[in-house]
This record gives sequence, C-alpha cells and structure tokens, in this order.
Amino acid sequence: MSFFKKKKKPFFDVTFATSCWERDWKYLLLEEDFVKNKKIANHNFPFTHKILVINNVKEYEKVLSFANIFKKKNIFSHIYLAKDFEKEILKFFNLKKEGFISDGTQGGHDWVYYNALAPLSAIYLCKTKYLLYMTGDVWLDKKINWIEKSIRFLQKKEKYKVANLTWNEKYVEVKKESYKKKRGFYLAKQGFSDQCFLIKTKDFQKPIYNESRSDANHFPGGEVFEKRVFSFMKNHGWERITFSKGSYIHKSFD
Repeated sequence: MSFFKKKKKPFFDVTFATSCWERDWKYLLLEEDFVKNKKIANHNFPFTHKILVINNVKEYEKVLSFANIFKKKNIFSHIYLAKDFEKEILKFFNLKKEGFISDGTQGGHDWVYYNALAPLSAIYLCKTKYLLYMTGDVWLDKKINWIEKSIRFLQKKEKYKVANLTWNEKYVEVKKESYKKKRGFYLAKQGFSDQCFLIKTKDFQKPIYNESRSDANHFPGGEVFEKRVFSFMKNHGWERITFSKGSYIHKSFD
C-alpha cells in the first residue's frame, strides 16, 4: 500500500491594513460586520496580521477604546496611531510635511498630508513580505479569491509591482487602461490607486515618494500619495496588474 501526502498550498505572508480618520471612524469601529466580513473575510485569505491605522481624529482615546474592542475579538491584530510615528516616517521616506501641497480642488495642505500619512504608516509598520492596503471607505460585497493568484503573478516578472481588484465594477474602464490581458489579469504600464493595493512590502519601504511627472496632474488634490506613487512607477517602468474577475466597492463616507 502506498500513501500519498497531500500537497500543501504555499503560504504567502500578507498583512491586511486599513485606516480611519475623523469622518469615517464610526463607520468602521461601530460596524463590526462591515470590517470583519466586507473588509477582511471576503478576501478569503489567512492574513498574518490585520492592522488598523488611526489617522487624524479629534478624540484619540475615544476612537482607540472602540478599536481595542475589535482587537480583543481578533478582528485587528495591531492598532497604531499615525501621530506616534509621523516624525520617523517622514525621516525614513525622506519627506517633509510642507511638501504635501494642495491644489485647492479637494482640501487644504493638511488633507493632502494626512491622505498620505495613512498608507505610508501601513507600509512603514508592515512586518510581512506582502501588504494589502485598503482605505476605510472600500469593501468587498462578496468573497473573491484573488490574493494568492495576484502574488503568483507578481512573482513572474520584476516589473509587476502592484496588484489590485477592479474598481466599482468598471471592467470596461480597466480593460481600456490596459495593454494586455493575461491569465485573468489586465496589465497596465501606468496607474495606481490608494483605494486598494497589494504590494511586495520591501519595494515600497524605500524613499520613492518624491518624484513627479506632468502627466500625473490628473490626480485631484495636489501632491497626493497616489500621484507620487504613479510618478515613481512610470519613471522606473513598474507595472500594475488588475484582477479581472472581481471588484471592490468604493463609496466616500464624507
């Protein structure tokens, strides 16, 4: 009699991270099902860590008390206050707060700064090989098995640096922005959104956020985080892959 060992699935070390601020923390921290299922469980993936970054809120102790309830239930494994790390984050990424200039279309300079501080905090504090970051106002309405497939695709070529789901069911738009479809992914030579991104952490834990391009001015708000990433990616030939068989939902709470 021969015995065959069941082949184990490879395990990818991935952190899930999201953030909250003054205008959306109640939607996250007073709605357990929203975070537990629509933001985390619907990815159908065993995350190593689940991070919440508390960004610019008025009552830190109050928000932290609600967040700690989620931590006790293991919905989040780590909770960080961005303000506790902002000086070292700016130094690490070679950034200055005054460099986050607003163009007046979205908000002031503070809005541009805190818009960047949340994902930069998640990237800086991530301890795993891969990071999935989603803004607080992004979720999945149903289960989508996309993370392992995305990581396998990212591993194929060094130029593939960012993976994401299709946004708001706009599959036609995703196709239009790509140059090729391969194995369930649309490939694009440009494009980045801070709403949802899956990355190899070490690629983004570098001072890569000071480059700019004239063709990046379509990003509203000014010198925002996603404009900075878009510019670096395009300047250095980094590409984006978008999963063609599943979408996230984005709807601003404010």
